[in-house]
Amino acid sequence: MTIKVPTLMITSEGHPQYVYHYKEEAEFRVRWQHSVEKESWEEMFVLQDGLIELTGTRFKTFGAGVPSNAGDHTFIKDGWVYMTGITHTIGKSLVLRTGEHTEHQLTYEEDTVHQLNRSQAYEITIASHSILNSIKHYISAKLR
Repeated sequence: MTIKVPTLMITSEGHPQYVYHYKEEAEFRVRWQHSVEKESWEEMFVLQDGLIELTGTRFKTFGAGVPSNAGDHTFIKDGWVYMTGITHTIGKSLVLRTGEHTEHQLTYEEDTVHQLNRSQAYEITIASHSILNSIKHYISAKLR
């Protein structure tokens, strides 16, 4: 009998970069510098029912392609435009690509911030692995 452990894994080029034990209602954020506006943007996600869900976004300025509102609440606080109450299910996987000058960061549970490498593709995935594979992925990520 194999015991499976649910994980949130961030990989790049097929290699684990960061591995976390899946925690229901855990939050993470992806932040970057917009290539045109040259201002910070941030999207907020929550782990819900084994899926990744977009719950909000915040940014400094409106520009081309930015909706005038999204979700349940749009407000300004500390110079940021917030759009919260978004309930957009992404699924079990979120793919993102960093740019040369986008300065992408991933924050997990408000206290762990990872600077992502420039010009690289990342996949954030929810999956279940055997305990042995979970430990292997965790160690592999720590050794990078």
